[in-house]
Amino acid sequence: MIIERANQEDFSSLKSLWSEVFSEDPVFLEHFFTVRFASEHIFVARKDGIIVSALHALPAQYLQGGTIKECSFIVGAATYASHRKQGIMGALLAAVKQAYNHPITLFPAVRPFYEANGYYTTSSVLAFPLEGIEASSAASIPMDIEHLDSLYRTEHALHGCLLRDRKAWDFLTEGYQTLCVQNGYAFISGGKAVETCASDETAAKELLALLASNAVTEVHTLENSFLTRLLDRKKAVPIPMGMSTDTSMQGVYIAEQY
Repeated sequence: MIIERANQEDFSSLKSLWSEVFSEDPVFLEHFFTVRFASEHIFVARKDGIIVSALHALPAQYLQGGTIKECSFIVGAATYASHRKQGIMGALLAAVKQAYNHPITLFPAVRPFYEANGYYTTSSVLAFPLEGIEASSAASIPMDIEHLDSLYRTEHALHGCLLRDRKAWDFLTEGYQTLCVQNGYAFISGGKAVETCASDETAAKELLALLASNAVTEVHTLENSFLTRLLDRKKAVPIPMGMSTDTSMQGVYIAEQY
């Protein structure tokens, strides 16, 4: 087994691996490999010259204590079924950690596996049932990426967050139902607001009313959020978020992104 970085000629093989392991929507798959493929940041395991496992360590940054720092964010960690439980993915993770002098981050599909490979959960959000909120008759307003990014950074100013470039924001707004008020937004999936930001109490009230009108049943938000002040803290359940190889990132918000 050879562990190494990918090359440009691996494009089709990597795409096929991702498609088979994740049963990916072809439109998303094409989009990801068009805008995010960078062979120098992809680590592969080859057996007899054939790629059997791979991961993409996307260059990324995070904001902590008012300072922007470098990291990598792993996506697409995949192994063909015939080669699983042989330690291959663990070897790939070790290769990535050795290759960079900065934290490696990810949003886990199987948290215990990554814990066993030296990753730590950096933060959590609180999940609240959305109850007793009067629905709004207002509609979601348009919001540009710059405003979304500003709200996101403000929401996470206290403990920090993984930063998002324009491509990451495009993936999120295209992949989730996005509801916006003047100074707040929410990403909706399966009837749950899985990410929420509100920069003041008025925005928090407007956003919760908008979520209620869209049949959202659960709200995920930060403990120090304006939204938390309007919800029943006794019913909150912590939800672990992303992970890092570096414990100095404790508190930094890491969500799933591409």
